[in-house]
Amino acid sequence: MKPALFNPGWLGELRLEKKGVRVKKTGALVSWQWGNLVAILRSIVTQTMIRTLALIVQLAPGRSYRIKFLPMKPAPWYLIWAVMQASKGSINQELHRADALFFFDDLTQSKHELGAAYSNTPMPKLVINQQCTDISKFRVEQVFARVFGYSLAIDPTTWQGKAVEKSDENGAHDGRIVDCPCQPVAGKVYERLIVNSDNGHTVLDYRSPTIGGEIPLVFIKERPINQRFANFNTKVRLVKTAQLFSPEELLLLSRFCREMGLDFGGLDVLRDREDGRIYVVDVNKTDMGPPTSLGFIDQFRALRILAAAFRKFVLLGLT
Repeated sequence: MKPALFNPGWLGELRLEKKGVRVKKTGALVSWQWGNLVAILRSIVTQTMIRTLALIVQLAPGRSYRIKFLPMKPAPWYLIWAVMQASKGSINQELHRADALFFFDDLTQSKHELGAAYSNTPMPKLVINQQCTDISKFRVEQVFARVFGYSLAIDPTTWQGKAVEKSDENGAHDGRIVDCPCQPVAGKVYERLIVNSDNGHTVLDYRSPTIGGEIPLVFIKERPINQRFANFNTKVRLVKTAQLFSPEELLLLSRFCREMGLDFGGLDVLRDREDGRIYVVDVNKTDMGPPTSLGFIDQFRALRILAAAFRKFVLLGLT
Protein backbone atom coordinates (compact mmCIF):
# COMPACT_ATOMS: atom_id res chain seq x y z
CA MET A 1 0.00 0.00 0.00
CA LYS A 2 1.37 3.40 -0.98
CA PRO A 3 1.53 6.06 1.75
CA ALA A 4 -0.83 9.03 1.57
CA LEU A 5 0.88 12.37 1.29
CA PHE A 6 -1.01 13.61 4.33
CA ASN A 7 -2.59 11.57 7.06
CA PRO A 8 -3.59 13.64 10.14
CA GLY A 9 -4.53 10.61 12.27
CA TRP A 10 -1.38 10.98 14.38
CA LEU A 11 -2.56 14.42 15.54
CA GLY A 12 -4.71 12.58 18.07
CA GLU A 13 -1.52 11.72 19.95
CA LEU A 14 -0.96 15.42 20.75
CA ARG A 15 -2.69 17.80 23.14
CA LEU A 16 -2.52 21.60 22.93
CA GLU A 17 -1.83 23.32 26.23
CA LYS A 18 -1.12 26.85 27.41
CA LYS A 19 2.61 26.13 27.68
CA GLY A 20 2.94 24.17 24.45
CA VAL A 21 2.14 20.87 22.74
CA ARG A 22 2.18 17.73 24.88
CA VAL A 23 2.69 14.16 23.63
CA LYS A 24 -0.04 12.21 25.44
CA LYS A 25 1.83 8.92 25.60
CA THR A 26 4.95 10.15 27.37
CA GLY A 27 3.86 13.50 28.79
CA ALA A 28 6.73 15.25 26.99
CA LEU A 29 6.04 18.96 26.42
CA VAL A 30 7.20 20.98 23.38
CA SER A 31 7.04 24.56 24.66
CA TRP A 32 5.85 27.55 22.63
CA GLN A 33 9.28 28.86 21.67
CA TRP A 34 10.36 30.25 18.33
CA GLY A 35 13.07 27.64 17.90
CA ASN A 36 10.60 24.82 18.54
CA LEU A 37 8.05 26.27 16.11
CA VAL A 38 10.71 26.53 13.40
CA ALA A 39 11.72 22.92 14.09
CA ILE A 40 8.09 21.76 13.79
CA LEU A 41 7.62 23.59 10.49
CA ARG A 42 10.86 22.09 9.15
CA SER A 43 9.67 18.66 10.25
CA ILE A 44 6.32 19.05 8.44
CA VAL A 45 8.11 20.06 5.22
CA THR A 46 10.63 17.25 5.57
CA GLN A 47 8.03 14.57 6.27
CA THR A 48 5.94 15.69 3.28
CA MET A 49 9.03 15.41 1.10
CA ILE A 50 9.80 11.98 2.57
CA ARG A 51 6.29 10.76 1.75
CA THR A 52 6.71 12.02 -1.81
CA LEU A 53 10.09 10.29 -2.03
CA ALA A 54 8.52 7.07 -0.72
CA LEU A 55 6.05 7.03 -3.58
CA ILE A 56 8.96 7.14 -6.02
CA VAL A 57 11.08 4.60 -4.12
CA GLN A 58 8.26 2.06 -4.07
CA LEU A 59 8.24 2.05 -7.87
CA ALA A 60 11.77 0.64 -7.85
CA PRO A 61 12.32 -3.13 -8.26
CA GLY A 62 12.78 -5.30 -5.19
CA ARG A 63 10.70 -6.95 -2.55
CA SER A 64 8.46 -4.87 -0.30
CA TYR A 65 7.70 -5.90 3.27
CA ARG A 66 4.98 -5.31 5.85
CA ILE A 67 5.41 -4.73 9.59
CA LYS A 68 2.83 -4.88 12.36
CA PHE A 69 3.51 -2.44 15.22
CA LEU A 70 2.31 -3.09 18.77
CA PRO A 71 1.07 -1.60 21.02
CA MET A 72 1.28 1.71 19.10
CA LYS A 73 1.90 2.74 15.50
CA PRO A 74 4.75 5.17 14.82
CA ALA A 75 3.73 8.73 13.97
CA PRO A 76 5.63 10.65 11.25
CA TRP A 77 8.08 12.22 13.71
CA TYR A 78 9.54 8.81 14.61
CA LEU A 79 12.65 7.73 12.71
CA ILE A 80 11.30 4.25 11.95
CA TRP A 81 8.35 5.79 10.11
CA ALA A 82 10.62 7.66 7.70
CA VAL A 83 12.99 4.71 7.34
CA MET A 84 10.15 2.36 6.42
CA GLN A 85 8.63 4.77 3.91
CA ALA A 86 11.98 5.05 2.13
CA SER A 87 12.77 1.32 2.10
CA LYS A 88 9.63 -0.19 0.55
CA GLY A 89 8.17 -1.03 3.93
CA SER A 90 4.57 -0.52 5.02
CA ILE A 91 2.60 -0.71 8.24
CA ASN A 92 0.16 -3.62 8.28
CA GLN A 93 -2.69 -3.73 10.77
CA GLU A 94 -3.23 -7.48 10.50
CA LEU A 95 -0.61 -9.59 12.24
CA HIS A 96 -1.24 -12.69 10.13
CA ARG A 97 -0.46 -10.68 6.97
CA ALA A 98 2.66 -9.02 8.36
CA ASP A 99 6.18 -10.17 7.52
CA ALA A 100 7.54 -8.88 10.83
CA LEU A 101 6.37 -7.66 14.23
CA PHE A 102 7.80 -4.55 15.86
CA PHE A 103 7.17 -3.91 19.56
CA PHE A 104 6.94 -0.12 19.62
CA ASP A 105 6.17 1.69 22.86
CA ASP A 106 7.31 5.01 24.35
CA LEU A 107 6.99 3.77 27.93
CA THR A 108 10.18 3.32 29.93
CA GLN A 109 9.18 -0.20 30.96
CA SER A 110 6.93 -2.47 28.88
CA LYS A 111 5.87 -6.12 28.92
CA HIS A 112 5.99 -6.49 25.10
CA GLU A 113 3.48 -9.33 24.95
CA LEU A 114 0.91 -10.11 22.26
CA GLY A 115 -2.01 -10.67 24.60
CA ALA A 116 -5.19 -12.71 24.23
CA ALA A 117 -6.30 -10.97 21.02
CA TYR A 118 -3.42 -12.62 19.14
CA SER A 119 -3.23 -15.93 21.04
CA ASN A 120 -4.18 -17.98 17.97
CA THR A 121 -2.12 -15.99 15.47
CA PRO A 122 1.28 -17.37 14.45
CA MET A 123 4.21 -15.15 15.37
CA PRO A 124 6.08 -13.69 12.36
CA LYS A 125 9.58 -14.98 11.77
CA LEU A 126 11.14 -11.60 12.54
CA VAL A 127 10.24 -9.88 15.83
CA ILE A 128 11.92 -6.55 16.54
CA ASN A 129 12.70 -5.11 20.00
CA GLN A 130 10.76 -7.82 21.85
CA GLN A 131 13.52 -8.13 24.43
CA CYS A 132 13.94 -4.37 24.89
CA THR A 133 11.53 -4.03 27.81
CA ASP A 134 13.40 -1.64 30.12
CA ILE A 135 15.24 1.51 29.03
CA SER A 136 15.33 3.19 32.43
CA LYS A 137 18.51 5.11 33.20
CA PHE A 138 19.24 2.64 36.01
CA ARG A 139 19.06 -0.27 33.58
CA VAL A 140 21.24 1.56 31.05
CA GLU A 141 23.83 2.20 33.77
CA GLN A 142 23.85 -1.47 34.81
CA VAL A 143 24.29 -2.85 31.30
CA PHE A 144 26.85 -0.20 30.39
CA ALA A 145 29.07 -1.02 33.38
CA ARG A 146 28.85 -4.75 32.69
CA VAL A 147 29.74 -4.40 29.00
CA PHE A 148 32.33 -1.62 29.09
CA GLY A 149 33.98 -2.46 32.40
CA TYR A 150 33.75 1.05 33.83
CA SER A 151 30.85 2.93 35.33
CA LEU A 152 28.70 5.94 34.51
CA ALA A 153 26.72 5.76 37.77
CA ILE A 154 28.04 7.23 41.02
CA ASP A 155 27.00 7.11 44.68
CA PRO A 156 25.90 10.69 45.47
CA THR A 157 26.50 10.19 49.20
CA THR A 158 30.23 9.52 48.74
CA TRP A 159 31.11 11.16 45.39
CA GLN A 160 33.22 14.30 45.68
CA GLY A 161 32.47 17.14 43.24
CA LYS A 162 30.00 17.75 40.43
CA ALA A 163 27.55 15.11 39.23
CA VAL A 164 24.41 14.82 37.10
CA GLU A 165 21.00 14.21 38.64
CA LYS A 166 18.23 13.14 36.27
CA SER A 167 14.98 11.22 36.15
CA ASP A 168 15.08 7.46 35.80
CA GLU A 169 12.20 7.71 33.30
CA ASN A 170 12.46 7.97 29.51
CA GLY A 171 12.20 11.37 27.80
CA ALA A 172 12.11 13.56 30.93
CA HIS A 173 14.98 15.90 29.88
CA ASP A 174 15.20 17.16 33.48
CA GLY A 175 18.90 16.69 34.10
CA ARG A 176 20.76 19.13 36.32
CA ILE A 177 24.22 19.46 37.81
CA VAL A 178 24.48 18.93 41.57
CA ASP A 179 27.28 19.14 44.10
CA CYS A 180 28.18 15.92 45.87
CA PRO A 181 28.12 14.46 48.41
CA CYS A 182 24.35 14.88 48.65
CA GLN A 183 21.28 12.89 49.60
CA PRO A 184 19.64 11.09 46.66
CA VAL A 185 16.10 11.95 45.58
CA ALA A 186 13.63 9.13 44.95
CA GLY A 187 13.12 8.42 41.23
CA LYS A 188 16.44 10.03 40.27
CA VAL A 189 19.75 8.54 39.13
CA TYR A 190 23.17 10.06 39.70
CA GLU A 191 25.98 9.94 37.15
CA ARG A 192 29.43 11.37 36.61
CA LEU A 193 29.52 14.70 34.79
CA ILE A 194 30.97 13.97 31.34
CA VAL A 195 33.24 16.65 29.90
CA ASN A 196 31.91 16.55 26.32
CA SER A 197 32.93 20.00 25.12
CA ASP A 198 35.70 20.88 22.67
CA ASN A 199 35.61 24.62 23.23
CA GLY A 200 34.11 25.24 26.68
CA HIS A 201 31.01 26.85 25.14
CA THR A 202 29.07 24.00 23.54
CA VAL A 203 28.59 20.31 24.29
CA LEU A 204 28.58 17.48 21.76
CA ASP A 205 26.22 14.49 21.89
CA TYR A 206 26.65 11.55 19.51
CA ARG A 207 23.17 10.32 18.57
CA SER A 208 23.88 6.89 17.15
CA PRO A 209 21.04 5.08 15.33
CA THR A 210 21.41 1.33 15.74
CA ILE A 211 20.06 -1.40 13.46
CA GLY A 212 20.78 -5.01 14.32
CA GLY A 213 23.65 -3.94 16.58
CA GLU A 214 25.33 -1.83 13.90
CA ILE A 215 25.62 1.96 13.74
CA PRO A 216 25.33 3.05 10.07
CA LEU A 217 25.95 6.75 10.82
CA VAL A 218 26.12 9.29 13.65
CA PHE A 219 24.43 12.64 14.21
CA ILE A 220 26.67 15.03 16.16
CA LYS A 221 24.30 17.26 18.13
CA GLU A 222 25.60 20.56 19.47
CA ARG A 223 24.01 22.92 22.03
CA PRO A 224 25.19 25.61 24.52
CA ILE A 225 26.98 24.16 27.54
CA ASN A 226 24.62 25.96 29.94
CA GLN A 227 21.70 24.16 28.25
CA ARG A 228 23.34 20.75 27.99
CA PHE A 229 20.18 18.92 29.13
CA ALA A 230 17.73 20.82 26.89
CA ASN A 231 15.74 19.03 24.20
CA PHE A 232 16.97 21.11 21.27
CA ASN A 233 20.09 21.54 19.16
CA THR A 234 21.75 24.61 17.71
CA LYS A 235 23.62 22.55 15.12
CA VAL A 236 23.55 18.95 13.89
CA ARG A 237 26.15 17.30 11.66
CA LEU A 238 26.05 13.96 9.87
CA VAL A 239 29.30 11.98 10.06
CA LYS A 240 30.56 8.50 9.28
CA THR A 241 30.63 6.14 12.24
CA ALA A 242 34.35 5.35 11.84
CA GLN A 243 35.18 9.03 12.35
CA LEU A 244 34.01 8.88 15.97
CA PHE A 245 34.32 5.31 17.24
CA SER A 246 37.16 2.82 17.12
CA PRO A 247 36.55 -0.81 16.01
CA GLU A 248 36.87 -1.90 19.65
CA GLU A 249 34.28 0.68 20.76
CA LEU A 250 31.89 -0.43 18.03
CA LEU A 251 32.14 -4.03 19.21
CA LEU A 252 31.28 -2.92 22.74
CA LEU A 253 28.38 -0.78 21.52
CA SER A 254 27.04 -3.74 19.53
CA ARG A 255 27.26 -5.97 22.60
CA PHE A 256 25.55 -3.27 24.65
CA CYS A 257 22.63 -3.20 22.19
CA ARG A 258 22.38 -6.97 22.29
CA GLU A 259 22.21 -7.03 26.09
CA MET A 260 19.62 -4.24 26.08
CA GLY A 261 17.56 -6.22 23.56
CA LEU A 262 17.68 -3.23 21.20
CA ASP A 263 17.28 -4.30 17.55
CA PHE A 264 16.33 -0.83 16.31
CA GLY A 265 16.70 2.46 18.14
CA GLY A 266 19.20 5.11 19.09
CA LEU A 267 21.99 5.54 21.60
CA ASP A 268 23.07 8.84 23.13
CA VAL A 269 26.83 8.55 23.47
CA LEU A 270 29.19 11.08 25.04
CA ARG A 271 32.98 11.10 24.86
CA ASP A 272 34.75 12.45 27.92
CA ARG A 273 37.57 14.80 26.88
CA GLU A 274 39.45 14.08 30.11
CA ASP A 275 39.69 10.27 30.08
CA GLY A 276 38.96 9.73 26.34
CA ARG A 277 36.29 7.11 27.05
CA ILE A 278 32.79 6.91 25.62
CA TYR A 279 29.68 6.67 27.81
CA VAL A 280 26.18 5.57 26.77
CA VAL A 281 23.89 7.89 28.71
CA ASP A 282 20.53 7.06 27.14
CA VAL A 283 18.76 4.43 25.05
CA ASN A 284 15.86 5.30 22.74
CA LYS A 285 13.74 2.42 21.45
CA THR A 286 11.33 4.86 19.73
CA ASP A 287 13.94 7.17 18.26
CA MET A 288 12.83 10.37 16.52
CA GLY A 289 14.37 11.87 13.42
CA PRO A 290 16.11 12.64 11.23
CA PRO A 291 17.00 15.69 13.38
CA THR A 292 15.19 18.80 12.18
CA SER A 293 18.31 20.96 12.72
CA LEU A 294 20.16 18.89 10.13
CA GLY A 295 20.29 20.33 6.61
CA PHE A 296 17.72 18.94 4.15
CA ILE A 297 20.33 17.34 1.89
CA ASP A 298 21.92 15.53 4.84
CA GLN A 299 18.48 14.50 6.11
CA PHE A 300 17.82 12.66 2.87
CA ARG A 301 21.35 11.30 2.80
CA ALA A 302 20.89 9.93 6.33
CA LEU A 303 17.50 8.53 5.44
CA ARG A 304 18.92 6.73 2.41
CA ILE A 305 21.70 5.14 4.50
CA LEU A 306 19.37 4.09 7.33
CA ALA A 307 16.70 2.80 4.95
CA ALA A 308 19.22 0.59 3.17
CA ALA A 309 20.53 -0.76 6.50
CA PHE A 310 17.05 -1.45 7.86
CA ARG A 311 15.89 -3.11 4.64
CA LYS A 312 18.95 -5.38 4.73
CA PHE A 313 18.25 -6.21 8.39
CA VAL A 314 14.59 -7.04 7.73
CA LEU A 315 15.15 -9.13 4.60
CA LEU A 316 17.98 -11.05 6.26
CA GLY A 317 15.69 -11.76 9.20
CA LEU A 318 13.00 -13.11 6.87
CA THR A 319 15.28 -15.57 5.07
